[in-house]
Amino acid sequence: MGNKRWHLLSSLFVPAALFALGAESASVNNYDIIERTINFVIFFGLVYYFAADAIKNSFKTRRDEIANSLARIQEKLQDSKKAKEMAQMQLEEAKKTARDIVETAHRESVIIAQKVEEATKIELENLVRQYNDHIAFEQRKAEKLVVNDILSEFLNQDSVAISKDVLVKSLLKKAA
Repeated sequence: MGNKRWHLLSSLFVPAALFALGAESASVNNYDIIERTINFVIFFGLVYYFAADAIKNSFKTRRDEIANSLARIQEKLQDSKKAKEMAQMQLEEAKKTARDIVETAHRESVIIAQKVEEATKIELENLVRQYNDHIAFEQRKAEKLVVNDILSEFLNQDSVAISKDVLVKSLLKKAA
């Protein structure tokens, strides 16, 4: 490897030295364009000979890196598209679930309202029935009090002698 470097360095300096020697011998009116062109071609040829593989490898490596980078970007793009599609599907599912929840809540609220209404009707009917029962109880209580008062009045009077049949008939008239 060291020998190849030596050749490379010497091949770089030789054309440069020849180019410099050529510049000293040229006069003001005499242009040595042909020699300079030949030196340049030789110099470029040597540089190409020794550096062509390295340059090709460098460009190939760079091209491969760019291709790999592009492939990674494409993969990320595909992944992001998939993630976006998944997010869209999840959003649609969430919207559907929300609609279902709202519909269910509406149905349940209607059912609850009906149950509350029915329970209220039943409670009102019970209260009316209890009120009517209480009124009937109070009427019977009042009737008993009236009957007791009348009976005590009749039974406590010594002057009036009423037979049992007449007493029962009068009580039945009062009660009716």
